[in-house]
Amino acid sequence: MKKSLLSLTFLSLAFNYSNIQAQSLVDNTFMISRDLTNGTARFKAMGGVNTALGGDISSISGNPAGLGFYGQSDASISLNYLNNENKATYFGNSVNQTKGKLGLENIGVVIHYPTHNNTDFGWQNFNVGLSIDKQNNFNDNLKYLGTNNQNSIVHSYTDIMDEDAEFAGDFWNSYLVDKGAANSGRYFPTTLEADDKNQQMDLITTGYKYNTNVSFGANYGNKFYIGARFGFLSFNYDSKSTFLESGWTKTADEIKAENPTTDFAKPSNPAYQYTDITYDLTDINDLTLKGTGINAGLGIIYKPTWDWNIGVNITSPTWTEIQEDSNIETLVDYYKDPNTTTSLHPGYGSKNYGQSFDYAVISPWKSSIGLTKFFGGGLISAEAEYINYASIKYREIVANADLQFESETNYQIKNSFKGAFNLKIGGELLITDQLAVRAGFHYLGSPYKYDSQDDYIASLGFGYVITQSLYIDLAAMQYKQFNYGNSPYSFKTWNTPTPTADVTNTRTNVVLTLGAKF
Repeated sequence: MKKSLLSLTFLSLAFNYSNIQAQSLVDNTFMISRDLTNGTARFKAMGGVNTALGGDISSISGNPAGLGFYGQSDASISLNYLNNENKATYFGNSVNQTKGKLGLENIGVVIHYPTHNNTDFGWQNFNVGLSIDKQNNFNDNLKYLGTNNQNSIVHSYTDIMDEDAEFAGDFWNSYLVDKGAANSGRYFPTTLEADDKNQQMDLITTGYKYNTNVSFGANYGNKFYIGARFGFLSFNYDSKSTFLESGWTKTADEIKAENPTTDFAKPSNPAYQYTDITYDLTDINDLTLKGTGINAGLGIIYKPTWDWNIGVNITSPTWTEIQEDSNIETLVDYYKDPNTTTSLHPGYGSKNYGQSFDYAVISPWKSSIGLTKFFGGGLISAEAEYINYASIKYREIVANADLQFESETNYQIKNSFKGAFNLKIGGELLITDQLAVRAGFHYLGSPYKYDSQDDYIASLGFGYVITQSLYIDLAAMQYKQFNYGNSPYSFKTWNTPTPTADVTNTRTNVVLTLGAKF
């Protein structure tokens, strides 16, 4: 299907989701590019620090130079439980939705290759690591409902009809709109604006972003640690939203007041049968994104003294090829009154306005610098990361590439996002030779150019050495309580308030790591 800016306008008008799962192409490029903290429970408990730390499976996907700290081989598996809770209030009615899911967070192995050099000079080891890491989890569930006596989603449809002749000809057959001189020749709803309408939104998102990493790390003179990483991305995102509206249509006289020549006022015209009846409207908007990508990284850790580490890590842009499929349609059933279950007239089903197309997203460069201080029985580590989200690029990859659309999309990306600093700090304290406790904090700077949406993650955890080779780690992360507004639809020309649900999202993640050194 031919893409156009009008298709994006259509989505933003009729299916306007202002939450972090926004459906526009521009916001999809950001969702594909953004990563959250990944790795083992040990590093997650310390806020995700890894730039100036090593000796952990997390180094495979983080700073590969950290593999040089290994003095033996290691393997581990990490499981996580993510709990998403949304409280939504819509026209005074509150609904709580909770979605929890157990899944694989990380699995990896490091193979240690010593050089058998017994001095502090020259190469000490060369280590190889392989891991699979979850970089993002999209599982969420949002629901809200209430009684709206201010407007109808049909108002939003009439805005689209005024600009899109194809949609106008299609939705005209729903008998929920009319056109007349009283409205300057514009379309207007035949649904009762000021009457109570029951509305409900269900939005379910699922999916993941995994990275398979192959990394190499080496130790030179117990001073310089260097590493390289190659990553292979797997991306899958599904969003299924269903909006329901039930209400009454206007009487023939009410419609005639807005259009004196209306067919709805003529008993011999089929339109007359659709006056003063109830309707159930279902608006469906489904989106699927699937893709694969590739990236690389380089890292260095320098140890000037035994108690200090200085690390630098650079990650290349990720080239991700995406297949996008959407399903957008509207269904309407008509009844004599709300207590009737038998449809009064043949129902209406719109054309499917979804589309399928392939494109590529190039994520930004990522660079970080970190510092670690060791002391008797523990450590403190901190790092800063910079990502310029304004440099995200959208690329047409089909034979008949629309370069103008590509250029306009990239302009929107540049005008929507900015560079952001992410800060992490964490520590570990050894209580005994076997037990360690950890804590951390991860601040994520706002990526939006005109809106401040800073985020943070607080974490706690512990580690226990079971035997000389077996160990277990546990981490719990609490995400910042996020408040936002979600609107099922919006208007371009109508002077009526946009219905908005006030949503509070609370997110908790627990990670358990089991490992063995050999």
